[in-house]
Amino acid sequence: MSSLLAEPTRDYIILGLIVATFCVDLIFHWPLTLFIIAGLAVIPTFWNTAKAARHGKITIDTFNTFAVIVSFATGEAYSAIFIALMLTCARLLDWYTESRTHHAIEELLRLKPTTAVLVQGDVITEVDATTIKSGDVVLVKSGARLPVDGIVIDGYAHVNESLVTGESEPIEKNIGDRVVSASLVDIGTLHVRATQVGKDSTLERMATLMHTASLHKSTTEKLADRFAAIFLPLVGLLGALTYAINHDLRMTAALFLIACADDMAVAIPLAMTASLGAAAKRGVIIKGGQTLDALSRMKTLVLDKTGTLTFGNLSIRAVHLAPSVDETHFWTVLASTEKYSEHPAGRTAYQEGLRRLGTVADPTDFKLYKGKGVVAQVQGEEIIAGTEMLFNELGLPVPTIPDDALGSVFWVASNGQLLGSVEVADIPRPEAAASLHHLRELGITRIVMLTGDNERVAKNVANLLGITEYHSRMTPEGKLLALEELLKDGPVGMVGDGINDAPALARADIGIAMGGGGAAVSVEAADVVIMTDNLARLPQMILLGRSTLGVVKGDIAIWVVSNLVGFILVFTGLVGPALAAFYNFATDFFPLFNSSRLFKSRKTGRL
Repeated sequence: MSSLLAEPTRDYIILGLIVATFCVDLIFHWPLTLFIIAGLAVIPTFWNTAKAARHGKITIDTFNTFAVIVSFATGEAYSAIFIALMLTCARLLDWYTESRTHHAIEELLRLKPTTAVLVQGDVITEVDATTIKSGDVVLVKSGARLPVDGIVIDGYAHVNESLVTGESEPIEKNIGDRVVSASLVDIGTLHVRATQVGKDSTLERMATLMHTASLHKSTTEKLADRFAAIFLPLVGLLGALTYAINHDLRMTAALFLIACADDMAVAIPLAMTASLGAAAKRGVIIKGGQTLDALSRMKTLVLDKTGTLTFGNLSIRAVHLAPSVDETHFWTVLASTEKYSEHPAGRTAYQEGLRRLGTVADPTDFKLYKGKGVVAQVQGEEIIAGTEMLFNELGLPVPTIPDDALGSVFWVASNGQLLGSVEVADIPRPEAAASLHHLRELGITRIVMLTGDNERVAKNVANLLGITEYHSRMTPEGKLLALEELLKDGPVGMVGDGINDAPALARADIGIAMGGGGAAVSVEAADVVIMTDNLARLPQMILLGRSTLGVVKGDIAIWVVSNLVGFILVFTGLVGPALAAFYNFATDFFPLFNSSRLFKSRKTGRL
């Protein structure tokens, strides 16, 4: 908006003058005063029209400027003041929306702790939160908010993340879980290793995203401008024909006053405000109304597997023990063997053993076979934990890997005897299958999964989730090339969370980043940021987009129908310029009421 409108005080004064002047005119009949106040009120509209004209564009402001000029030319003071009133209200609504966003951002940042409890060995000190660096360990007790994003390295707690993710219920946090800044520890105590601090923290990035979203003009708002570009010439032609036939300037003026689009300048931004606000309250940052439009039309959705459809970290999916093998003994020797392993599968097995047993003894004669497994002495037994390749190398036969395995399978043997096998996998999120089914019900006709995993894992995950189209062993460049091919067939949405997803997120028509604490470059590249990792937000966003687009189209339909009715009234001689202005003012409220439905709509409120 132009600098002329930056200060809302001016528009409040103008609004007061409009109301006061109108009341005074009812008693003393001073039309000149009405014209003066109306002229002051519409200066910003004239300014916007001039800027659009320099670029060869016709907008809603062009419509309104034309209507004001007709009011002045025909001496219709009431019509001029009615139009000025609506345009002033539109600017104040725009300012109100902007100020609410700024206020929400300030409130968000105010919740971030100013101090933190730093843990350095046995020394615990309270420090300024801004001095915490990535890698530092902080202590957070019950009733305190997290000063940083990080990973839990010790402790257990129930953490309320509703401020950031919109999830109302506290979430259990254990060792290895990710936590986000400004979340409240309801019950428990956590030691957290900082991963993102300062401006890189989820809280501050969320504030930045909210500010960015407030600066975008919606494509739906531009839809009204495009409609105006078609409708205004038609009205102009109709007015010219009317004057050419009956030479009645008052009837011609009444036509133009009926067609004034001052209500659309308020109704469409109002709809966008309601929808974007509803999304933000639920932890979904949509960078402008244009993304809502795109979501409502999307038919193809591409999803990265790791961290999007799955949890993004390894866990134990299945354990198969040989007959007569004691489970406690199995985990005792396996956890000790993997205690110093650096392989992700080995670390996962060690963490599971530690969770089950509480303590894990050190192995002896530890020998690492890089990429294959380990051999160590535990309680006088030679324990082998490794892949099929390692067992074949050591001359020990193992069963074939199950066809339905979602991840890596390794075997464990003691003194040459097979104890069992462990499957570690990046497990699909529990809501993934239902969310994808809901997307198909909403008309997403093509769902594609991209992953860097091998063909077996990709196929099994896809089958488990009901995905028929997938691509395995994908590099970041490969994902981008696959997306380019899909874009040839129409608009495509891309969902991801990692650094390697950023190029594809930026290239897609709609980039959706899962988890606000994910890679910063992915969050910046995306059009939508879902602060939680809940895939159920995807169909909810599409419903929100369609609901919003439906309301905006309804606004335009109301505008067209009311104009057509008004034209009939003008042509039948029932309405002159003054009544035309009043008719326009009275019908202005219908699209406003229609847009305001979104503030109470279940489709926005339940996102």
